[in-house]
Amino acid sequence: MTVKQLLAGLVLCIGISQLPAKELKVLTIGNNSSFSVGKSLPMIVHSFPDHKLELTSTYINGCTFEKHVANIKQAEADVKKGIYTVAVRNSDNPTRPVEFKANLVDLLKNQKYDIITIQQASMKSWDWSSYEPFAGELIQYIRKFQPNAEIVIQQTWAFRADAPHFKKRNFSQNDMYKMLCKANKQLAEKYQLREIPMGDAVQLFRKNSPVKYQIPKKKMAYPNLPSSEGDAVGDSLWRKDQKSGENILLTDYRGLNLDGQYMQGCLWFGFLYDEPVEKIKYAPKGMDKEKVALLKKCAEKALSSCKQVK
Repeated sequence: MTVKQLLAGLVLCIGISQLPAKELKVLTIGNNSSFSVGKSLPMIVHSFPDHKLELTSTYINGCTFEKHVANIKQAEADVKKGIYTVAVRNSDNPTRPVEFKANLVDLLKNQKYDIITIQQASMKSWDWSSYEPFAGELIQYIRKFQPNAEIVIQQTWAFRADAPHFKKRNFSQNDMYKMLCKANKQLAEKYQLREIPMGDAVQLFRKNSPVKYQIPKKKMAYPNLPSSEGDAVGDSLWRKDQKSGENILLTDYRGLNLDGQYMQGCLWFGFLYDEPVEKIKYAPKGMDKEKVALLKKCAEKALSSCKQVK
């Protein structure tokens, strides 16, 4: 057999062989901004037979780095304190999460994870002075009990343009985006951590969406809901007041809507498994094909454009 024939045989073997399944155990230490990835990521991974995922999401609404550290200290003194809502989702059965209450100390000491994600609460994500020393303490604690896990930052995103937060703080959506990007990059450089660039993906969607978000000009009457088209952030729902019986319109200016949650799942999949986002076939039922393509394109662009520090 000639060298040329041998090389040809090797190429053929490589081409027909299958890589072993990539199985990941991921822990998110966060709030609603990380909890929401469980809405789509497990279903996306489920659609790839050669990949597996166990996603453990810990959740306290609006939980900051400072509060995470306080919760850990409380749990070290008393295991009944510092309690989080926990949801464990497995890609083998993605629509049936196992939910329970637990503290971070037990999760970090008694389990093993491949990747652990952290993030500052969105209300303070733009303010670097709120990150330290608490982020460093949290990172130190994670590394103590999970030395083999990679710690990753999920970059959060700027609120929807009509969020009351902007008037109170006297800055714009774009100002918030720039400041949170800078703060996350400082954290990444200080501790040599990679970032999941979700804030970048949200801005790309806002820029490239053919429909631009329009702030409602008139008060909505029940049961009509204002449109969130043109943004991956923000949603509304009606809820009946228990005392008055009146229907009250509640609006979330900070959390990801269905579009954002799908884009978040696509982005995380591409990041975690180092796969092209365009390979994803799963999409939420009823979502327009053109929108699916745009959301995936924004996720892929955010990943390819992100300059990681390591």
